[in-house]
Amino acid sequence: MAAHSTLKSIVLVHGGFVDGSGWEGVYDILNSDGYDVTIVQNPTVTLEDDVTVTTCAIAAAWFWLATPTVTSSSPRPGPIPR
Repeated sequence: MAAHSTLKSIVLVHGGFVDGSGWEGVYDILNSDGYDVTIVQNPTVTLEDDVTVTTCAIAAAWFWLATPTVTSSSPRPGPIPR
């Protein structure tokens, strides 16, 4: 496995009314290129639940890897809701 300084983490999040399986092809490509990839499987019950699940996935990527690459409106994850 690559050193923490070079390994990138990517968190893929699906849109409403679909699930994370739509990211499978992208996951396979990124994973084979050496990226640590997480596909968030949102419950799509409430927006609050989706935000909680996504925030936890981003926080986990941030915790385990030194330099995650996350595309979102927020450059860093906030505190994990409890």
